[in-house]
Amino acid sequence: MLKILLLLLSCALAFSKPIVSVSIPPQAFFVEKIAKDSVEINILISPNSNEHNVEFKPMMIKNLEKSKIYFLADLELEKILENKFKNTLKNVKIVNINDGISLLENDETDEHDHDEHEHGKNDPHTWLDPVLVKIQAQNIYKALSQTFPQNKDFYAKNLDDFLKELDDLNSVIKTNLQDIKHREFIVYHPSWNYLAKRYNLIQIPVEIDGKEPKIQDLQKLIKIAKEKNIKVIFVQPGFSENSAKVLSKELNAKIVFIDHLAKDWDKELLKTIQALKMALE
Repeated sequence: MLKILLLLLSCALAFSKPIVSVSIPPQAFFVEKIAKDSVEINILISPNSNEHNVEFKPMMIKNLEKSKIYFLADLELEKILENKFKNTLKNVKIVNINDGISLLENDETDEHDHDEHEHGKNDPHTWLDPVLVKIQAQNIYKALSQTFPQNKDFYAKNLDDFLKELDDLNSVIKTNLQDIKHREFIVYHPSWNYLAKRYNLIQIPVEIDGKEPKIQDLQKLIKIAKEKNIKVIFVQPGFSENSAKVLSKELNAKIVFIDHLAKDWDKELLKTIQALKMALE
């Protein structure tokens, strides 16, 4: 009986999938596009979260420590993780999916007056620009192929398919935004710099340096919104809605939710583009 149990255990271990960890749900979407079901994906930050302020569950950390690869996304919390668990992550291949991408500084493309606020922190939200995702996909493919060389051809085909999908998505977004009359949009958390830069838009964030805006900041936003005739305030799940509600009341503006951490990345991005198109027409 013991021999049978040991045999079943060894078979289960032999056929168990290797674990690959990612920080955020969109990265899981990208890895899945290339690896398909050849790996088990461990996501550290759940949807509807604030990716800059997360409490980690023990099982997520346990799976991270057992991972073959951990794909980073230039988030502040990743540095905390690496420092805290550096001894147990020695055998984990750590890969930054933004390798080869020039990061923007936070709020580089918005219209806030930030003279009294911090500068110099890099904006990590590269995953919201489908053109930059092509670079990320190639970085993912390279890491997967090096770690699991037996699947290299399989990954290469999946990469080609995904790159074509990203080209098509880029074309669809360009078409949707080509006839808009306005360029400025207000959003609570400034996660859309890369998308805005790609498609000639301007995001105006409510949140400043990760904090609720002060009264004078809200007054500036109200003035800008009236000048630009902005009637939609975009808010992401997991973030405060208080300031957005104040702005909505003052401007008689509609609050619209858009999700920058959705696992269904492509579908959610297209929903966001449709919402932006309606707001900017």
